[in-house]
Amino acid sequence: MALTVDALAVQPRWDPARVLALPGRSRGDLVGAWGKNVVARFGDDGLARVRQRLPTPLDRLELIQSSRDWLPVYAQLLVTEAIVDELLSGDWRALYPLLVEDTRAGLGRVQLALLRAMGPSRALRLGPSTFKKVHERGAHDIEVDGRRARLSFRGSPLFAHPSWRILQLFATRALLDLTATPGDVIGEDSGDDSFVAIATW
Repeated sequence: MALTVDALAVQPRWDPARVLALPGRSRGDLVGAWGKNVVARFGDDGLARVRQRLPTPLDRLELIQSSRDWLPVYAQLLVTEAIVDELLSGDWRALYPLLVEDTRAGLGRVQLALLRAMGPSRALRLGPSTFKKVHERGAHDIEVDGRRARLSFRGSPLFAHPSWRILQLFATRALLDLTATPGDVIGEDSGDDSFVAIATW
């Protein structure tokens, strides 16, 4: 069955203990300038509201994380869920344009021009090497056939988390948008420790 953002958004949230038990770490640039961006859009009060939803020690997370930082894999999930719940009235789709805006700002004009020149096929093929740099656990493969790409993730219980799956659909869709390519992305449930995203353009 195809998994859309809307379908994933209504799935029950995992028990907090299950989320905190997720193994492994990921690089801080997966959350990037999360706090700075929250303050810019929602003020200091917005940041305080997000922090109140986070467990210790995430409630003291620095406003900007980089590729030099390591965080538990659940950090990205809990920070993002807190932002969606507290500042976006639970609307996951409202998060997407903010992510694209922040990604554009983070990349800059030169890298954006390079992405557009590469096109979606070449840009998506960079995914597995990038994945290895930011995740301790799991594997990512991609198959590109014409104007269709199948992105497979396996080997970590993180990949079954509904919010992680939404973020992966968003990331893939954002790459299409950043390469100025109209398209669509859907997901497939391929098991307890795996996930598939399919992009067409």
